[in-house]
Amino acid sequence: MTQTAPSSRLAAYDAAFARDMQALQLANSSVFITALSGGPDSSALACLADRYARSCGAAHQAIIVNHNIRSDATDEAERVRQRMQARAIATQIVTVEDKAPSTGIQEWARHQRFAALTKQARQQRAVLLFAHHQADQAETVLMRLARGSGIAGLAGMRGLTYRDAVPVARPLLNWSADQLRDVLALLGCDFEDDPSNRNYDFERVRLRRFLRKSAACGFPTIATAQRLGQAMAALSDHCAAVSTPIWEAATDLLPSGHAVIDMRRLQKLPDSMWQYHARRLIRQVGGNRYGVSARALDRLRARVLAAQNSTLGGCQFVRSMQPGETARFYVVREIGRVPQECDVAAGDDVIFAGCWRLRTAFSGKLLNAGTALQLKRTTTAAPPPDAIAALPYIVRRVIPVLYTLDGGLIYPQLEGVKSCVTSTDRALSAQFLGR
Repeated sequence: MTQTAPSSRLAAYDAAFARDMQALQLANSSVFITALSGGPDSSALACLADRYARSCGAAHQAIIVNHNIRSDATDEAERVRQRMQARAIATQIVTVEDKAPSTGIQEWARHQRFAALTKQARQQRAVLLFAHHQADQAETVLMRLARGSGIAGLAGMRGLTYRDAVPVARPLLNWSADQLRDVLALLGCDFEDDPSNRNYDFERVRLRRFLRKSAACGFPTIATAQRLGQAMAALSDHCAAVSTPIWEAATDLLPSGHAVIDMRRLQKLPDSMWQYHARRLIRQVGGNRYGVSARALDRLRARVLAAQNSTLGGCQFVRSMQPGETARFYVVREIGRVPQECDVAAGDDVIFAGCWRLRTAFSGKLLNAGTALQLKRTTTAAPPPDAIAALPYIVRRVIPVLYTLDGGLIYPQLEGVKSCVTSTDRALSAQFLGR
């Protein structure tokens, strides 16, 4: 049996990558950013993405996020940057200034990495690329299965999602780790070996060991988990398609950052479909990345159907006080015991409370309107725009505002809400990301 020529294998990989990018409807995108750790998977993605971008006239760069967790992190980041630049791949290092916590390091690093990468992607209006592959998908499905996830969770990672106003693509979900290493071998590109991948304190590392042992015993765990994820994705999509018209007829998700939901129209919605849509709505309005349990959602449904106010997942469900509207609820973000605050500089483009994108012309501190007014330290405060003043208080109090360095209070221009304020007059603009 003759072996395929290296040039033919590389051409086949390039063609497969182009098909995967097109399947994600990214063919018309003009700027790509690869999240680069320096390991074999992200290094292969950086090489494939750069070759793809050059072939279609798009821009591409790789970004390394240096968390400064290990003593050699800075040297490693520079080594990876030089390796990529030697291949004419534009590469930038972004260093995290915050100190790592003593516990939950992986979760902290993941959050810092996403924040740094999405900020760069927003500035460049780029698609953010991650190198998750078949085995990563299998691990995700099995970890969620162990935690009792429902249909949507067992669907695993999707090829294209949005986070912090940025399209996030994972074009390698159908690729194996061996294929990615073969790409690097064909290109003569080295890679880093992350010692944390051998630290069995981490759940994902322990799961990888289990998968290796299972494969050695003849159990096709990765392939089985992948098929489970694909089946759950198809089932989840079908359930969403069937139930979305019913849900949308009963729910208004508004650019002012809240929703209005009519529970009378949802009484006959099956429990699984209620859970799917309510979980998504809570993430959209509350800004939390993690969903709530099916049991908690069922309790929520019982309470609101009984016309009782409720709180879940960082959201408040508040019954309308208008006559004849006892089944209508406002869904608003909960301020919480520790209100969100965010220091900003003039010209910043930031994410606030997980669900707002704010662009400011002035320096200061972003706060919820209700929190800022309670400070009683403002020296100048223009009245809120008519579009905000007309909102119910429970909605108005969680609108983000800017507390300026000189003690002023600035309300935002809400994107998607009609107003006489022009774009050139905007000192602060706010885009609700849940829509």
